[in-house]
Amino acid sequence: MVDSILCTNASGLPVVHKSTMAPHNEPVLFLWALSAWASKVTAYFALRNIPYSRCEQPITQPRPDIAALGVKYRRIPLMSMGRDIYCDTLLIMEKLEELYPESKEHAKISASSPTDRALEKLLEKWTDVVVFKAAAAVISTDLDLMKDPKFQSDREALWGRKWDQKTQNSLRPAALADMRANWDFLEDILRDGRQWILGGGGGKDEEGPKLADIHAAWIFDWLLMLPGSFPEDYFNEKRYPNVLGWRERYKTAIEKAKESAPKPTELESADCINKILDAGFEESNLQLEDDDPSGLKAGEEIKMAPVDTGFTSSDVGKLIGLRGNEVTISSLTQQGGKEIHIHYPRWNFRFDKVQLE
Repeated sequence: MVDSILCTNASGLPVVHKSTMAPHNEPVLFLWALSAWASKVTAYFALRNIPYSRCEQPITQPRPDIAALGVKYRRIPLMSMGRDIYCDTLLIMEKLEELYPESKEHAKISASSPTDRALEKLLEKWTDVVVFKAAAAVISTDLDLMKDPKFQSDREALWGRKWDQKTQNSLRPAALADMRANWDFLEDILRDGRQWILGGGGGKDEEGPKLADIHAAWIFDWLLMLPGSFPEDYFNEKRYPNVLGWRERYKTAIEKAKESAPKPTELESADCINKILDAGFEESNLQLEDDDPSGLKAGEEIKMAPVDTGFTSSDVGKLIGLRGNEVTISSLTQQGGKEIHIHYPRWNFRFDKVQLE
C-alpha cells in the first residue's frame, strides 16, 4: 500500500514522501505474448524479482477483459494493482519504481547519479518516440501477421493511417535509413568497450543490465526477433559489433533472470476480472495539485487520451489525482459497476474538461 506523507523541506516547501510498505496487491499485467512494449515490463519484473500475474489478451480489438473494467485505453500493456489501473509503459515503469523501492528482495536497477538518471530518461523517450516511429515501418511485410486483413485494419485504427502492404513497403526505405542512424548512435555509446549502457564489466556492482539498458534495448531486441526487420547488408556484425554484442548480452541476461525470478501466475479472463473487482485500491491519499498550469480542478469530469497512437479512444471520469507526471480519474467498471481509478502519464497524452451540453 502506498501512502503519501506530507513534510516540509528546509525552505518550508511541501515535499511528498512515500512509505516503503510492500504493496497490498500483486501486479496484474494485461498483455499479448509478443508485444514489444510488454517485453519492457516483463524484463523489469525479472531483473527486480517482482512476482506478478498476467492475463493474455487478443492481439487485436476487441479485448473483452479490459472492456469489462470500463477502460477505453486500447494499447497494450496495462497493469492493475487492485482497482488501480495504470496505462502506458512509461507510467507503469515509474509506478513500479515507486511501489518497489530497493530492498533485499528487489535489487535496484535504476541509475544513481544525476547524469545517469538523465541519460536513462532520455533513452526512454528516444526509443518511445524516435526509434519506435521507424520501427513500425521496418517490420517485414512478408510476415504472416502483416498480411492478415484483421491485423491491418486494427493497426490502421490504432495509428490513424493505412497499414496495407503497399503503404508499409513505401515507408520502409526511409525507416531503414532512420534505423541505421539509431544503430550508429548506440554503436557510439558502446564503442569504448563498456558492457552496458551506463558502463560495467569491471566490477560486481556493475554486472548485468540496468533500467537504462531496458529503455535502450527493448525495441531493437524485439525487432531482431522478427525475421527480415534488419537486412544484413546494412545491419551486420562488421558495422555494429558493439550493438549486436550488447543485444546478445541483454537477451541472455533477461532470459537468465526470468528463469530465476518468480514464475508469473497465468490468469483466465473471469478469474482475473473477479480478482481485480474483489480487491481494494493500492494507492490512497492521491496527490492533487490545485495550481496546475492545465487549469484542471479536483472533481471535474475530464477525458484523457494519447496524442500519438490510439487517440480515438478516451477514458472519461472524475479527476481525483493530478501531479506533474500523472493524472488519475475515478470511473466505474462495465462489469459490476465498481469504482476504479485509471492512471495516465502526462507526457504524450492530452486531458480535457468534458463540456456539458
